[in-house]
Amino acid sequence: MDAVTPVLDAFHLHASVFERSRFCGHWALTHAGGQHASFHLVSSGRCWLDRMDGEAPLELGPGDLLVMPRDAPHRLGPGQDIGPDREPERRPLDAEGDGPGLVCGYFAFDEGMHNPILDALPDYLVISAGEMRDDRSLQRLVDLLIDESAREAMGGEAMVNHLADALFIGVVRHYLATAEQPVGLLAALADPALHRALAALHSRPAEHWTLDTLARTAAVSRSVLAERFTRTLGVAPMTWLFRWRMQIALRRLRGGEAVASVATTSGYATESGFAKAFARHFGYGPGAARRSDRLNSRRAAPADERSPDHR
Repeated sequence: MDAVTPVLDAFHLHASVFERSRFCGHWALTHAGGQHASFHLVSSGRCWLDRMDGEAPLELGPGDLLVMPRDAPHRLGPGQDIGPDREPERRPLDAEGDGPGLVCGYFAFDEGMHNPILDALPDYLVISAGEMRDDRSLQRLVDLLIDESAREAMGGEAMVNHLADALFIGVVRHYLATAEQPVGLLAALADPALHRALAALHSRPAEHWTLDTLARTAAVSRSVLAERFTRTLGVAPMTWLFRWRMQIALRRLRGGEAVASVATTSGYATESGFAKAFARHFGYGPGAARRSDRLNSRRAAPADERSPDHR
């Protein structure tokens, strides 16, 4: 397995498309920033992006994709001189009109915007239609997302949301292939030795890893692995493994798995040792993580699905 798929699974990527309209009339919208990574895809027409950082506005044309991994504040408008906020006249994405067609959405993760993939991406990532022509996989995905967003077909909302999931992965792939100086996790993935080490840790966290065994897997010496790992990812290999185990454990506990089972799959010989490590890392015990998830699920259940005592 590659090193990225387990990260996406552990942090639970779930994208959602909240806008698929043609913006007509005089309009301007400010996005103050929120709790999720976001994107804007221009299906047709043109609009302008103000990054609210003193830089000149950037024109976005048909097929251009803007991604903000940390939902950085920004403004959008129909011209370079973006005026006061004003709601657009929204029409269907494929309707006639002189305004731009926009498909917008969020890339959400269970732990918010704190995960190693988002941390490795720039605040603003623009992939132009021209760049996309050299990335056939991403181009086909964008074309399909635009096509589905313009349709009113059965299961359309589920379709565009799942396509947006795939869009995030396509964006990460594209950035990794084109970035001149990637940082963090993406820089590590560009290093063959670190990629081998991360793929092993992410896919087999329960193994009894040591720096020796990990270095053999990465096909480099212990000193080379430790130096490269720490320089690129900011932590030692065993620290990364500990944090990774805790993230996997949290996900499994929230899914209702027993503490003893999670302890074993997290590489701990005893449940008590795992519980102490978990509490040290998160500030609460594994039992609390399971109870919190059950409580949230119970609150979300319809009244007629709860126990008889609550009817």
